[in-house]
Amino acid sequence: MTTRMKPEAGKSSAEAPSPGPRINRWLAILYVVICFEMGAFLFLFPWIPFWGQNFFVAHYPWISSIAQNYYVRGGVSGLGLIDGFLAIHEVWRLRRSIGWIH
Repeated sequence: MTTRMKPEAGKSSAEAPSPGPRINRWLAILYVVICFEMGAFLFLFPWIPFWGQNFFVAHYPWISSIAQNYYVRGGVSGLGLIDGFLAIHEVWRLRRSIGWIH
């Protein structure tokens, strides 16, 4: 007479092992890179001459007046700063979860 062990609830023997925290780290690093690049782009782009040289500004004068408004430019740059802060926050959170901080 043999005794069989019951499988744990929610687990089957056919399941593949999960990739674990390694893929989560790579996704977090990718998120940091994208946030940082978008933040730098949004922070700087409204202040370069190319900002006012595009299809919409050339064909719709009311968009030109909005695009040249310093408050709109500042708002877009502010979004860039927020994106940069998100990248810094994610790096800080990633450092703590990996254990780089003691």
